[in-house]
Amino acid sequence: MSQEQWIDIGLYGAIILIVVATLAAIGMNLVNAFSNPKSLVKGGIGIGVLAVIFLIGYSLAPAEFGASTAKALEASKIDPTGDGAGSIYKLVGGAMTTTLILVVIALVGLVYSSVARIVR
Repeated sequence: MSQEQWIDIGLYGAIILIVVATLAAIGMNLVNAFSNPKSLVKGGIGIGVLAVIFLIGYSLAPAEFGASTAKALEASKIDPTGDGAGSIYKLVGGAMTTTLILVVIALVGLVYSSVARIVR
């Protein structure tokens, strides 16, 4: 067998192992979650909070392009007047705003926990 064939076999094996590991991780979490249904409530609340934060970020994101953004899109051969360009721009802006909000929350939590340890 040639070296390329061994690489292909290795890649296919790695993909199969990744799929098996992903299915096992999801399956074991589901088994644990259904054995303790109260943990599902906490997970649902967390997902709900993330959805609310995303909706806040999405509502703050601009829906139309500025002049510099339109020039940058045209320079990269993307039509800024396309059908989905505005909605994708707003969706990406919402995701970026959500990421910023979550980073700020993490930093505030880090500072709070550090100060709380010093005070104790």
